[in-house]
Amino acid sequence: MPKFDKKASWLNLINIENVYSAENQRRAFTFFTMIFVALILITTLVVSNYDVYPIFLTVTLIVSDISLLVFALYFSKTGRFNTIAVIVLTIICVLCLALVYTGGKENTALYWVMFYPVVAFSTLGYRLGFVLVSLLLFFTSLLLFGPSIGQVEYPVTEKGRFVAAFSLVFLFSLIGEYFRNKSHLEIARMTLSQKQDAHTDQLTGLANRRFILSHFLPLTNANPAKYLPLSILLIDLDHFKVINDTYGHNIGDNVLVDFATLLEEQLRVHDIKVRYGGEEFMVILPETALSTAATIADTLLKQVNNKAFIYENIKIDLTCSIGISEVKHIEQFNEGIKLADDRLYNAKHSGRNRVVYSGSDFL
Repeated sequence: MPKFDKKASWLNLINIENVYSAENQRRAFTFFTMIFVALILITTLVVSNYDVYPIFLTVTLIVSDISLLVFALYFSKTGRFNTIAVIVLTIICVLCLALVYTGGKENTALYWVMFYPVVAFSTLGYRLGFVLVSLLLFFTSLLLFGPSIGQVEYPVTEKGRFVAAFSLVFLFSLIGEYFRNKSHLEIARMTLSQKQDAHTDQLTGLANRRFILSHFLPLTNANPAKYLPLSILLIDLDHFKVINDTYGHNIGDNVLVDFATLLEEQLRVHDIKVRYGGEEFMVILPETALSTAATIADTLLKQVNNKAFIYENIKIDLTCSIGISEVKHIEQFNEGIKLADDRLYNAKHSGRNRVVYSGSDFL
């Protein structure tokens, strides 16, 4: 059986990767810039002040330097951004606390801590950023105003000014990141809504032909094991022009809508139902061989025959013709459509109201 989420539908296959990729690039660029600056800064501090810094601080800086480099290389190999970013920002948080504890050179450590909120929020977002920055502020305040555990002493005025300035940077970084994220989510929502509208048939609510080219084929090409082999059903409503000419286009539209509803009800949720044009529909059955597709199509044919299409006391005796093909390689998809179309032609010209899945086989 296909491995699909029961709640999935064709709309879930529409992606807005271009919106999210720009956001991911921003975060990754901030992350690597931070690591690059940190590596240069830490290395310079160690080389310039190894004879001044306490041995504890020197060792901490060297370990942090190596860790940052290792995690940067690991990210470039795996692309696991979120986990690595949290680890790296935690390391830098510990490094900041070590600087505050030892005082750095001439007790200037507090200056180096001020940049942390901006980087944390830009890299991790406002939720995780808030957690790490809050922890840094809490433990730094504990070192500055709490009991002595061997940390250096800072002037009272300097401690007060640092906490006030750090809190302001914290606050405005949080506000900026929160509303930036809110704007990004709204842009993403609007973009997704517009894309879904552009790929939806406005009458039936099914996917349109553009959806196949823009989303389904690229997804199948990227992950063939999830979709192949697949079967294509091309379905044409028999004598639909007569229905339009006899009862009017309003009745004809109602027939199309109800037939689309029938497809949604009778087929699996992950099957792709498409209004291919006019009274012609396409159904794509992922991970479905030709024999299984023929059984599904035959059941669908019987459901159409048994359904009562009644509008304003007018009963429409609707039937359909179906041509089927199987596609084992995505490069053959267009050939599969052509084959299904040839078989649909045979179904219509051999009496209609039937399924054809053999003959004219060139795949």
